[in-house]
Amino acid sequence: MEHLPDPLAVAGLTKDYGTRHGVQDLDFTVRAGEVTGLLGPNGSGKSTTIHCISGFIRPTSGTVKICGLSHDDVEAKDRFGFFPDDLPVPEALTARELLDFHRRLRPLFHDETAAGLADLLGLTPHLEKYVGDYSHGMKRKLQLVLALSHRPDLLILDEPMRGLDPEAGLLMNSLLRTFTREGGAILIATHDLLAAERFCDSVVILAEGRKVAAGHPAELIGESGAASLEELFVHATGLHQAMLGKEEELQRLLSF
Repeated sequence: MEHLPDPLAVAGLTKDYGTRHGVQDLDFTVRAGEVTGLLGPNGSGKSTTIHCISGFIRPTSGTVKICGLSHDDVEAKDRFGFFPDDLPVPEALTARELLDFHRRLRPLFHDETAAGLADLLGLTPHLEKYVGDYSHGMKRKLQLVLALSHRPDLLILDEPMRGLDPEAGLLMNSLLRTFTREGGAILIATHDLLAAERFCDSVVILAEGRKVAAGHPAELIGESGAASLEELFVHATGLHQAMLGKEEELQRLLSF
């Protein structure tokens, strides 16, 4: 049987900003049917990594392969969907106009998929409204429809649960699990360590632009002797040292 290339393979990824390394010599893969969590404190390189993969910024060196194709290849752009956290949705368009715009941009845009997802997420009655009039949660749902409308092999998600109410969060989890059961792959950048421990098949932990731990959450926890992914994360990233002095200061400030 022919072995298909992994949906995402990152090798030696480096991005320099002057003399500072945004990301340095990063390697990891995301396999079909799996969710990989990209974890790290603010400034650790998560957003830089995602923007290099998606093509928003150009790496200094290293390679990014999407389904075996260079991420610069036009065909590779149709193989992944991107759900950004820090890039605004055009607010001067209605949701329907934005969907039509994506239809013209993407040769593989699937009308039935887009319409079905919009209906499932409760957006259908609001498609004629301007995106600027949407709530934060509605904008996040619309971003998900746009990311999935061309039936990609890989989803790249940046803090997808931020601002969602519990019902929308449960629906999002169910949708993403269905996506992976059907063979899709997901890279998800998040600060939610509890969700990552529960939801991710593997995690990549970054600190100061470098990979400091990677593997299945349960295996990493077991090997390290940590009680949880949060405890492992705090020690792997060096945050435990920073917290020691702060905890002592908090105790002093809050003691009566």
